[in-house]
Amino acid sequence: MKRSQVSILTLLLGFAAVTTTLAYLVFRFFDDRSYHKKWADYDDCGV
Repeated sequence: MKRSQVSILTLLLGFAAVTTTLAYLVFRFFDDRSYHKKWADYDDCGV
């Protein structure tokens, strides 16, 4: 492989890693938010 092909491949793999990490963090945020919203009515009952 040429040097430019390797640098493009490295750049694409880095971008994919960053994109995957951001997607995971956004998913976790909304999942935790919906979980807490679902159980918010039961905070006062002591269960």
